[in-house]
Amino acid sequence: MNKIDFSTKRINWTIVLISVLLMLVVLNFPFRANRFGDATFHVESKNLALYLKGEVAADKVMITKAPGPILFYTPVYLLAAVDANDDRLWVYAVVFTFIIGMISLLLIFRIGTTFFSKEVGLLSVLLFFAFPIHCYYSLGILAEMPAFFSLALAIYGWSIAFEDPDKKKGWILLSLGMWLLILNRPNAILLLGVLFLVIVYSFFKNKTFYATYGKKLSFTFLTVLILGMGTLQLARSINGNESGGSQESYFYYVAHIGRFQFREEPTDLRFWESDNRPDSKDYQSWIRSGGELDAVMAKTKRTYNTVYSHFIIGDMLEHPFWTARQFVIRCFYGHINIISKVQPDQFDLGPFKGSLGYWTFLFIINSINLLVLVGAVLFLYHEKNLIQYWIFWGISVALLIFHGLTYMEPRYMFPSKVALYSMSAAGLYRIPLIKKIIDKISIHVFPIAKPVR
Repeated sequence: MNKIDFSTKRINWTIVLISVLLMLVVLNFPFRANRFGDATFHVESKNLALYLKGEVAADKVMITKAPGPILFYTPVYLLAAVDANDDRLWVYAVVFTFIIGMISLLLIFRIGTTFFSKEVGLLSVLLFFAFPIHCYYSLGILAEMPAFFSLALAIYGWSIAFEDPDKKKGWILLSLGMWLLILNRPNAILLLGVLFLVIVYSFFKNKTFYATYGKKLSFTFLTVLILGMGTLQLARSINGNESGGSQESYFYYVAHIGRFQFREEPTDLRFWESDNRPDSKDYQSWIRSGGELDAVMAKTKRTYNTVYSHFIIGDMLEHPFWTARQFVIRCFYGHINIISKVQPDQFDLGPFKGSLGYWTFLFIINSINLLVLVGAVLFLYHEKNLIQYWIFWGISVALLIFHGLTYMEPRYMFPSKVALYSMSAAGLYRIPLIKKIIDKISIHVFPIAKPVR
C-alpha cells in the first residue's frame, strides 16, 4: 500500500481540465447515447420530483426498474423549475453525470495510487482519456454513470479500509458504494456472492486476511444485503408491489431476448433492434417465439413470468451447446464497442469518413479495449495476493456470469471499467516501454519533492 504523501493539486486540475475538453469533443460526435434512455428513469425521476414539490398526485410515482437511478436523478430534478421541459431537465442531468464522472476519475487515481503507485494511478486515468466512453454515457439519463460512480466509491472505500482497517470511513464508503451499485445495476448483486466466497475462503485458507478484515467484511456483506432488500421492499410499497412485478417481468423479457442473442448467428454483433437487424434470423426467431409464448399464456391462463421462465430454463437445458457458445461470445461482446447509430457509409467524425473511416475508428477504440484486457490479464497472472483485490476482479466475474447467461450489451459491463482499468494499468506498467513513457509523463504531472536540508 502507498500513502498519498504528495500534493495532488496538479493531477486534480489536469483531470478536471481534460475531462471538460473531452466532454466538449464528445458532445459534437455524430452519435451519442440516447438522451433519455428508454425514458423510464427520466419520467419516474421527474414524477417523483414533481410529487415532492406537490405538483402531482402520489399515483404518478412509480419505480418499475432499478431504483438507483431514481435516487440519483430526482435530487437533480428538484433543482429545476416546476415548469422545466424535458430538454432543460436533460441539461441538469448531463451536468450531474459529468460531475460524478469527473469525481470518479479523481477517485480512480487515488485507488491506483493507494494500491499500486502514483504512476499506475495516472495510467488508469490516461486509459479513460484514451477512450472516453464515460463521457459518451454521461450524455444519457441512464443507469450507467450512477453505477460507475458507485463502484468507484466502493473501491475507494475498500482502499481506505485495506490501508487502515480501523478507519470507519473506508467501511462506510465501501458499504455505501456497493449498495448504490446494486440499486443502479441489480445484476451486480452477484458481487455479494463473490464477497461471501472471499470471506469463507479467507476463514479457512488465509487466516491473516480474515483476522484483519474478515469480521468487518462480514458486517459489510450483511449491511449491503439488508439495505438492498429494504430498498427493494420500499420500491414495491410505493406502488403496491407493481414495481416488483414489473422488475421481475422485465428480467424475463430480457432473458428471453438472450435465448436468441448469438443463437444461430454467433458472429452477428449488431444491436438488438429491428432497425439494426431487419434480416436477422435470430431476431425473427425471437419475435416468433414471443408470439408462441403469448399464445400459451392466452390458452393456459398462466402468468407471463411463469410461461417465460419455463421456456428460458427449458431452452437452456435443451440446447447446452448454444448456451455455452452464447456465454463465451457474450463475454467477448461485453468488452468491445460497436457503433450502431450510424451506418458505415454515412460515418463522419473528423478525419474518419465513410466506411473506411468507420472501420478504422472501430479498430482504434477496440484496440484500446484489447490493450486494457491484456493489462488486466498481466496483472491477474503476476499478482500473487489476489484476495486483497477481490472487488476489482469480483465485479467483472459477477457481471460476466450474470450477463453471459442472460443477455449482454457492452454498456452492462461499463461500470466494471473502474476496476478493470485499474487492474490493467497495474499490469501494463510492468511493460518496460509503457513504464518508461508513464515515468516521463509523471515528471510533469507530479511535483518534485524538495530535498530536506
